[in-house]
Amino acid sequence: MKWLTFKIQRQEPGFRFNLIDLGLLLLLGALSLWLRGAMPESSLFAVPLYIGLSFFLFCNVFRIGNRLERIWYIPFAIAAAACIHLDNERMLWILSLFLFEPLKWGLIFHRYRRDDYHGAFADCGRGGKGDE
Repeated sequence: MKWLTFKIQRQEPGFRFNLIDLGLLLLLGALSLWLRGAMPESSLFAVPLYIGLSFFLFCNVFRIGNRLERIWYIPFAIAAAACIHLDNERMLWILSLFLFEPLKWGLIFHRYRRDDYHGAFADCGRGGKGDE
């Protein structure tokens, strides 16, 4: 794990975490708690935290890259907007569980299998920098 605050870490292998990431996760957690109090009858309070943790996995843990992230976040944003517009939050969570979670982990697995992989577990003999 790298605890770098202002240094850009692009190709150094492994999990990365810094104070900005911590602050963002705490902010999203606080937002979700506030939304829980503001909308006690709704489960949509968890959406900011779900999105934040998904991007944390994409950007800091497995580091899959922006091109692959788009495959997840564009359909998720469309589905979330449609479900909120239709006032069907249950459908959003069903789609998240059965469509977006498998898609997320499929993208992570796809990136992990590439030779230039440099996220978590890159130095375990699979993926980019660990094979050298």
